[in-house]
Amino acid sequence: MGVFDYKNLGAEGSKALFADAMAITLYTYHNLDNGFAVGYQHNGLGVGLPAILVGALLGSTDSQGVIPGIPWNPDSEKAALEAVQKAGWTPISASTLGYTGKVDARGTFFGEKAGYTTAQVEVLGKYDDAGQLQEIGIGFRGTSGPRETLITDSIGDLVSDLLAALGPKDYAKNYAGEAFGGLLKNVAEYAAAHGLSGQDVLVSGHSLGGLAVNSMADLSDAKWSGFYKDANYLAYASPTQSASDKVLNIGYENDPVFRALDGSSANLSTLGIHDKPHESTTDNIVSFNDHYASTLWNVLPFSIANLPTWISHLPTGYGDGMGRILESGFYEQMNRDSTIIVANLSDPARATTWVQDLNRNAEPHTGDTFIIGSDGDDLIQGGKGADFIEGGKGNDTIRDSSGHNTFLFSGQFGQDRIIGYQPTDKLVFEGVAGSGDYRDHAKVVGGDTVISFGADSVTLVGVSGVLGEGVVIG
Repeated sequence: MGVFDYKNLGAEGSKALFADAMAITLYTYHNLDNGFAVGYQHNGLGVGLPAILVGALLGSTDSQGVIPGIPWNPDSEKAALEAVQKAGWTPISASTLGYTGKVDARGTFFGEKAGYTTAQVEVLGKYDDAGQLQEIGIGFRGTSGPRETLITDSIGDLVSDLLAALGPKDYAKNYAGEAFGGLLKNVAEYAAAHGLSGQDVLVSGHSLGGLAVNSMADLSDAKWSGFYKDANYLAYASPTQSASDKVLNIGYENDPVFRALDGSSANLSTLGIHDKPHESTTDNIVSFNDHYASTLWNVLPFSIANLPTWISHLPTGYGDGMGRILESGFYEQMNRDSTIIVANLSDPARATTWVQDLNRNAEPHTGDTFIIGSDGDDLIQGGKGADFIEGGKGNDTIRDSSGHNTFLFSGQFGQDRIIGYQPTDKLVFEGVAGSGDYRDHAKVVGGDTVISFGADSVTLVGVSGVLGEGVVIG
């Protein structure tokens, strides 16, 4: 069973659903974090922090900040729409739904009741080649607002966050119904008019948007004539977890928002380490970013009140890192409780920092560990146990500490080096000519791959074209 497997859809069906949910979720932010994400990648979280903050506000020639209207910025709003359309989804307008509530120029729907007016949601459709509606996507936005009203909308959302944690009983459970009760009624009627059922509806969201996903799942039996009771619910980085079995809650272990509330209530761990496993949650996925890797940054306590820890909460970090898990050759060997380390280092940090399981700010990790590299040139350190390591597309250096590791190389790997390779290690090639499992200390030539063994290392070089006659030793 794969780590993101959902209901009875199987691995491939679940992966397709996850990819759709992530595409919708990222669209809800309209690339609002684009400037911060690009600045972090280029500059790192250390001495590059001032440059990151400037980029987050103003953007650059390759990013758009939160301040709108800067002419030399690329159009991140347009890029967000193109990305969700590429994934097969098209926004559905208020007029199409027969909805008369507040909608902005981008087609984003706003909360209906007083106290919920800064809540935001997107409604999208997936159509077949004949233009017939096949599915509906509902994407709740997290704590933020459009660039034009970012501060005021964010303040309103922060009030909702606090009320969910400390406010009236069942505030979090009732959130989606209070904010979007009328809109969701219109969507259900529109879907039914096109021959769709609740099973054809995908509901997703990140952060406060994830809370809305859990809320909608909890309300789905009793509200909207039960139309959404069989809908698909995937929430990212949600502070709450539904008591039902309808939601898959996905998040990074070192995201201070994910699982911050115990169900929907604050407790003593809310401000500190809240790593309690839940039936509906992934529990040990780590975003190995500059903050997590840094001893200096981790002198400060891990807390939702400690802003630097929020780098693990960024939507782009979810889209990229979780996407690599989804595409991993190890996917079906992972489960919701597997320890999965995802390389999300900045460019400066990647050159000198070993990606590994540091088990920081969390309950002790047990069992096998999966380490997923980035598209860059990673340094990856295996642990003392049996690790499963996938370097990715770059020229990676992997250090073996146990001799019982499995190294996976796809057809897109670069020039990789394993230090400390031992006969008990296993090399697995996927999508490469002459693929198979290789264990022997020998030179292996097969199709697109050369493997050269030295006294303490094995070097793998991926090349284009066929190298010529060769021997595959397995």
